[in-house]
Amino acid sequence: MVRCLWGLLGILWLAGCHSTPLETGLSPAQFFLEARVSLRSEDASGRGQLTWFQQGEAYRVTAFGPFGAGLVVLEGTGQSATLLQNGQVQVVAPDALLAGWMAMPPPFSALPYWLFGRPAPGLGTVQNRGEGRFEQVGWTVRFRRDAVGQPEQVILTQGTTTFTLAPYRWEPTP
Repeated sequence: MVRCLWGLLGILWLAGCHSTPLETGLSPAQFFLEARVSLRSEDASGRGQLTWFQQGEAYRVTAFGPFGAGLVVLEGTGQSATLLQNGQVQVVAPDALLAGWMAMPPPFSALPYWLFGRPAPGLGTVQNRGEGRFEQVGWTVRFRRDAVGQPEQVILTQGTTTFTLAPYRWEPTP
């Protein structure tokens, strides 16, 4: 009898563990994350920190290097953005900003989806390459999920360019 009770409690506990990751409240349209980032290419390499707040089409991305050096703040909606860098404010298209840092940048609109390990809608053919990996618009997206189902590492690769993001804090936005 005691053995059956322990078995039933074990099954209920496992069922509860299975359903918990599905209730995170996070989506590519609504999230906040903090992450460590690195970029490697033939021309340059660097490491830093990143925070990303996404609320529908509105976003605010803050990136900085070690000890807060090189602070960059990008905020906007849709395809229009304001960039604060070195005390200067510029109005830019997010894709143009990424083009200044990478020879072949990923489309900015795809990044919120790729951060979640999902293909971006409306960007053409997706080639699945197995568990935790797909290709879209010339980029290979690899990811590893944590215990609650959120990516704990996302690696974007195209040619000799590799962008790695390691989130350490995910939260839903209101």
